[in-house]
Amino acid sequence: MPISKKFQDRITDLVEDCEENKSTLPKLIGIDYRSLSNALNYGIVPTPRILIRIADYFNVSIKYLLGTSADVYFMKAPTKSNFKTRFELLCNENKVSHYKVSKDLHFENSYITHWIQNNYLPSLEFLELISDYFKVSIDYLLGRTDDRKLYE
Repeated sequence: MPISKKFQDRITDLVEDCEENKSTLPKLIGIDYRSLSNALNYGIVPTPRILIRIADYFNVSIKYLLGTSADVYFMKAPTKSNFKTRFELLCNENKVSHYKVSKDLHFENSYITHWIQNNYLPSLEFLELISDYFKVSIDYLLGRTDDRKLYE
């Protein structure tokens, strides 16, 4: 898993501003204690599923949580969607096949097949590539918001 000082600083600030105790916070977020501890102590960036839970709890964008955007604005989608639905929608809107996306982004089409058929989430690296490809935010791609804006 990647390590990020920006992420560590951001998560530390969010936790310090929170009124909850660090020992009870993981349960409220829906993650294990080790994930939060690793983030706070070492800046270890967790899996996308855990990132989503943390971002949902603090009502911030993934980019803000990762420390790559100073934009604190985040508008949660009234009806949450998911990666599979958004990816299919973006492919249809842009009239591109899964194969075209994988070819343009230089990775195996079998990855996309695996994500779609098994309802899995790509790694953060792939999520960033795909969101850049479609010019949408990671949060839009994950179905967390209906705002397509790229947070800079």
